[in-house]
Amino acid sequence: MDFSLLFAYLAVCSLCVLWCPVAGKVYRGTVSSQRAWEENGQFVTKFCFHDQKALFRFTSNATSEGKWHFYLDEYWHHAFSEPDCERKIAMSRFRVDVAGMSGSQYVNQWIRPHFWFVVYADPVTCQSSPPLTNEVIEFEMEFLNPDWSGAANDQFGDDLRGLLLFYSLLMLLYIAGLSLYAHQVWITISKGGPMHEVLQMLTLAMGLHFISAILMLIHLWRYSANGEGIPMFSVLSEVLEMLAQCQMIWMLLGISVGWTVSSNSSHPIRDKKLLLINVTVTVIHVLLVLWEQSYDESHYTYHIHENLPGWLLVSLRIGLALLISYNLHRTTSEERSALKKDFYHGFAIGCHLWFFAFPMLMVVAIFFSEYHRLKVSIYNWAGVVQRKIQP
Repeated sequence: MDFSLLFAYLAVCSLCVLWCPVAGKVYRGTVSSQRAWEENGQFVTKFCFHDQKALFRFTSNATSEGKWHFYLDEYWHHAFSEPDCERKIAMSRFRVDVAGMSGSQYVNQWIRPHFWFVVYADPVTCQSSPPLTNEVIEFEMEFLNPDWSGAANDQFGDDLRGLLLFYSLLMLLYIAGLSLYAHQVWITISKGGPMHEVLQMLTLAMGLHFISAILMLIHLWRYSANGEGIPMFSVLSEVLEMLAQCQMIWMLLGISVGWTVSSNSSHPIRDKKLLLINVTVTVIHVLLVLWEQSYDESHYTYHIHENLPGWLLVSLRIGLALLISYNLHRTTSEERSALKKDFYHGFAIGCHLWFFAFPMLMVVAIFFSEYHRLKVSIYNWAGVVQRKIQP
């Protein structure tokens, strides 16, 4: 593989790490009277409480006449779009005073888990004129769900519950795969041959997936203890996952035009037309991911795609699938070998499975409750990745 790709990947990693904010569910930040007035209540964060009694607590650097307003997910979108400030504030389900420099509140039991949206508002939020003094408060919030014993010690929201176990099992599968196939793949690559460059690119993609899973596992393990994890590891995990997908796209586009299969096809990096397509797709992919990350404090939205850049990412994948279909049709029509035509037929099935997996997962996830959608997407996408990279 050309080392220029490695330098490009490192540049993308640096860009994404510098761009993406980091946050955890011990949540720190600032609120102010000015922002609360401008936004008819300053949105702070959200958290998915279990269907049992959970705990919210906070500390701040100053007292205030303001309140933390909690909105139930079923009414949040209506409240968020409400133009009348007083009506919007009145829609909150319950409130917690910021009168002291610390406080706590138990969240009552509900029939099922719910996302709760936290908004800060004070007595001047709904006034017609801006506040005369801008009161700024630094705070730290902690959201705790009940653990298996019923005590409020669990840092995970219900939308993240089970991910630590899942990534632990995923690591075991990766380690088992490495022990079974690593030596065989290394020997095949060392011998050279028509497909050794494909194996190199596939091995790199698998390595990026593997490192991404390790970083996410470490982050979730720390998150379970302190509610913050290692946010930089979470960002790097998402970046490496994105780069692994870009690597797969480069490889699939190259094979679709006959690379390593047809003798008259050049390497994707040396083919100027194909290189231009690959670079353009990668740049668009990176920009859309960065745009999507700005929509939410959590980087897990990369797997859900429930906003405009997310839908554009899905559209990009569908467009790439159509491009590869066109390339394969043209390549197959020019191919005389029946064996190679059979290869392209199986390759087309695998490509379409990989490219259309995300759109199908989005459709399936819509039928699940919001707190299940992330896990549905991650679990099934991991299955698609494992199936795709299986030797």
